[in-house]
Amino acid sequence: MDAQMKVSRAITRLVVKHPFFGSLALSLRVEADTDVSTMCTDGKFIKWNPEFVDTMDQEETVGVMAHEVCHVTFKHMLRRGERDADRWNVACDYAINEILIESGFVLPEGGLLDEQYYGMTAEQIYDRLPEDAGQSGGRGFGEVVDTSDENGNVLSPAEQKQMEADIDSKVMLAATNAKMLDALPAKIKQLIEEMKRSQVDWRDVMRRFVGGDQPDDYSMRKPQRKMYHMNGIVAPSLQKVGAGDVVGSIYTSGSGSGREQSFFLGELNAISQDIKPQSVTIITCDAEIQTVRRYEQGEEIEKIEVGGRGGTLVSPVFQYIEDNNLNVDNMVYLSDMCVNDYPEEPPYPTLWVSSWNQASPAPWGQTTYIQT
Repeated sequence: MDAQMKVSRAITRLVVKHPFFGSLALSLRVEADTDVSTMCTDGKFIKWNPEFVDTMDQEETVGVMAHEVCHVTFKHMLRRGERDADRWNVACDYAINEILIESGFVLPEGGLLDEQYYGMTAEQIYDRLPEDAGQSGGRGFGEVVDTSDENGNVLSPAEQKQMEADIDSKVMLAATNAKMLDALPAKIKQLIEEMKRSQVDWRDVMRRFVGGDQPDDYSMRKPQRKMYHMNGIVAPSLQKVGAGDVVGSIYTSGSGSGREQSFFLGELNAISQDIKPQSVTIITCDAEIQTVRRYEQGEEIEKIEVGGRGGTLVSPVFQYIEDNNLNVDNMVYLSDMCVNDYPEEPPYPTLWVSSWNQASPAPWGQTTYIQT
């Protein structure tokens, strides 16, 4: 069969049998290119080498086309950052080939599959791969390449954001269509849930949780910066008389990110200044309590020196509160949510702020997801 015919039939097969992948495939430019070794995508096009397509049967061609669509679904072309391109391609392939096999696709011989990487993100897999992964063969097929503009230049941050939004819109539409036909793969359902989570501003959730939805008063002394910068509107800020005693706990395990912890502390400090809780007590913990620091009303929360860096346990924090008879009106806990020691639900409201978008929510309390 002619290679062009095989590719065209592959797209048709996706539309009919795998509508989620078919919908996204139709949104991309698909064209032959002898300069690519197998197939590749930059999120705007899928390019394929006729000689490579000739080596596959029809079902394998469908599988590799779905493989490229999967790269687009997970926006791998926008997530590489400063990582090595060859190693990143290997990591991305390991991340999506499991999904494709589970969804019933057939992949050509040489597809990268390894059970030890099942359920991991491309970033997590990349960190576990040897540094020379992909540089001496074994790169599988179907590459992901960085997106550039019409002149071949690297996308600006604004252009990347626009492309992310465009892909998200296409993915959500494809998922809606596939769900109506009861043909949405389980792992794609999980991705859609993560995308919905990312649309929720965790800062707003924290503020509502600590201070409630109703302000005590409004003031023009300190206009809302967010409203002014986004819309050019000078709007009054919310004024709070107080919000009781707040405990903010931060995990300091080896999986923790200083950047996430800085964002979290910064927001707690802003809440302390704006909502004016009676006190804010910061507790850091890995496998055990590391530091405890109480800040009185209006006192600036200083940078916390992170120590420990051991495993992730949360029960020591709740035990410390009980043992020391701390008064808690609201508890806010930053964690990676890789937790196996949840205690019984305490008598005070708890908000879990997860640093990992794919984590399951806590068995009790409220869970939101940090976007940095």
